[in-house]
Parts: sequence; C-alpha cells; structure tokens
Amino acid sequence: MVINESTNFNGNVIVVVEGVDTPVMYLGCSLDGGTMNVNISANTTNKALASANAAVVKAQYDEFREAVAARAIELGYVIF
Repeated sequence: MVINESTNFNGNVIVVVEGVDTPVMYLGCSLDGGTMNVNISANTTNKALASANAAVVKAQYDEFREAVAARAIELGYVIF
C-alpha cells in the first residue's frame, strides 16, 4: 500500500468596504509531498471589488503564496 501525505492551505482575500471585511477571493493549495505535486487555485467571488482593490488583493495573494512556498521548501520541493 502507498500512503500519500498532503498539506492543504486555504485562505480568503478580504477587502474593507464601508468598514466591513468583504471576501473577494478564495485561495486554496494542495501540496503532495510524495510526488511534489502542487496546485494553487484562486476563485474570485467579486471581480469589481477585487479589481478596485488590486494592490490589497495582490499583497494578500503574495502572503498566501509565500506561506505555501515556505512549507514546500520544508517538504523538499525543488521548484520553490
């Protein structure tokens, strides 16, 4: 039997609209340490708000990507 271990990340990209935290994008990632497969997905739920707050969205995506990369390096991924 082969048992694969995977690591998952999930996050919400949030912008503040009239003092209310509003999710505009959902981020997900799966790392398969046994095969070095990586999958990062981004599902935009509010394109207009995401576009209007592009710098905030990019900064939060970069933070997510950096967390994924740090764990991938720990697992021995060579592409990060």
